[in-house]
Amino acid sequence: MNEQQEWLRRGVLDLSIMLRGLDAELNDALDAVKETLKDRTQVDVETFRQALEYTDNRFDQIERVAEDSIGQLQQLYQALVELNSSAASRALHDSIQQPSAYLFDQLRLLDDALRTLPGSLPDDDDTTLIRLRQRLCSRFITLLRTLAILGDDDGSLRSLAKQLEPIPDWTTLDSLAAETIILIQKRLDKEKGQFEYYLNKLNEQLRQINELILKDQNSVAELNELNQALDRNVNEQLEKARQELGKATSIEQLQHTLDASLETLTEVIVSFKSQTDARMAKMQANQLKLTSQLKTLQENNLSLIKQVALERELSTRDPLTQLPNRQGFDQRLKEEMARSVRYQQPLSIALIDVDFFKRINDEFGHLAGDKVLKILAKEMKSQVRQSDYLARFGGEEFILILPQTDLEQAEQALDKMRVHISQCPFNFQGKPVQITISSGIAQHRDEETSDLVLHRADKAMYQSKEAGRNRTTLAV
Repeated sequence: MNEQQEWLRRGVLDLSIMLRGLDAELNDALDAVKETLKDRTQVDVETFRQALEYTDNRFDQIERVAEDSIGQLQQLYQALVELNSSAASRALHDSIQQPSAYLFDQLRLLDDALRTLPGSLPDDDDTTLIRLRQRLCSRFITLLRTLAILGDDDGSLRSLAKQLEPIPDWTTLDSLAAETIILIQKRLDKEKGQFEYYLNKLNEQLRQINELILKDQNSVAELNELNQALDRNVNEQLEKARQELGKATSIEQLQHTLDASLETLTEVIVSFKSQTDARMAKMQANQLKLTSQLKTLQENNLSLIKQVALERELSTRDPLTQLPNRQGFDQRLKEEMARSVRYQQPLSIALIDVDFFKRINDEFGHLAGDKVLKILAKEMKSQVRQSDYLARFGGEEFILILPQTDLEQAEQALDKMRVHISQCPFNFQGKPVQITISSGIAQHRDEETSDLVLHRADKAMYQSKEAGRNRTTLAV
């Protein structure tokens, strides 16, 4: 692949990352384009052209849909203003005079548009958009607090979490979301840098260990050479002694020859011992360094393993209630659904919401709201079986997995929990406050996805809300 083709391949990869998530068919089309560029040595131009043409056509379709949606929203806003001009905000009046070409900018005006409807109550707890905004804020707060546990030296994460209380409007929420993404990216970059530093340090330690091992190998080779030299010297001295002894003609001459040979042999052995002692001392020093390096390496690896285990644990646990969070719940639900299908056993899922929780936050403050959630988590946990799985779903919502439990059994369990919670004594600022919960239960069906069973449970929970709260509803 030449340089131009390599730049083309990289450009396609970058483009696919930027456009991913807009549309399922567009994702498939981009994957097909990337597939044609996998082989760096040769590119099938015709296959690439066809894949790119399909991608281009799909993106054109998405653009047309977006343009139509923008036009429809603009007409809707205009109609609403004409219907109730006195209720429309100045921002909405100005915006429809200068329409934006971006769909998200149009969606930001939705709150203003709703206020122009006759009888619209934007502060009503049951407004769908407000509930959605509350959920988004609660999940942002949970995410930021979890990240803060892992480290928040400058306090930026906690500062962002505070800006989400009370619940901001859509524009502010969008801005805070962008800031959150930037902070997360910085955190990832920092952790990546720390990991790269650790890898470089590890590489240096391994290099030093390799040098020590090489030195030991050289020392062993030197000892072998010394042994061979000793053998040669001893043999040479013995041969010389034999020759001298053969020439001796008297006892005195024989004695003198033997003394000289023994003295020479002694010198050879002493020299050998001195050299081997030096080599052995060097080897022992290298062994001590090697042991120290290996111990340090082991300690660093153990520390890294513990840190990774801690971060994995924190990533699946809610920092406020200490219950599993949505990530932990998703993994457990997947396992329980597979087990339910495999053994043909019933499985029920319940969504639980604290009634009028916003009133507690508004009247007593968010610290009181946090205290309620902590106590509720503890009390609900006391009412479930060991095999059940209770998690915080986000905000004031909890979720419960009930293995080997049908709808009727699940309803009995949730009603027992509901009554228990309603009887728990809560006091704020010397005032008794009754806390109640509403829940919806769905039983998992074969071939049903997790999203679908959760949607049915969520719908049943809102039926409990609409029916007066403090009750349990079974999903159809």
